[in-house]
Amino acid sequence: MSENVSIQLSLPQKTYLTLKRVARKRRKTEADIMLDALRAYLERLVNVDPLLGMFADDPEMVDQMVTQTMLDRSTIPLRLDEAVRG
Repeated sequence: MSENVSIQLSLPQKTYLTLKRVARKRRKTEADIMLDALRAYLERLVNVDPLLGMFADDPEMVDQMVTQTMLDRSTIPLRLDEAVRG
């Protein structure tokens, strides 16, 4: 048997009005919409690829790695052509 826990949530008015509009449009309660959003968010967190997830908080580092990789790729060939191999 599932137990429910009640929480009180304070939202900016603009966010609440958007929530209210979406709930009315989907014919759900505001609580149901919030629960759906929370579940989707938590599911996404659980399914984060460990390799990609380790860089989630450092997008600048990812940008630097991609930039350096592209620079290396333009100057260092991935394969040696037949003339160089002999």
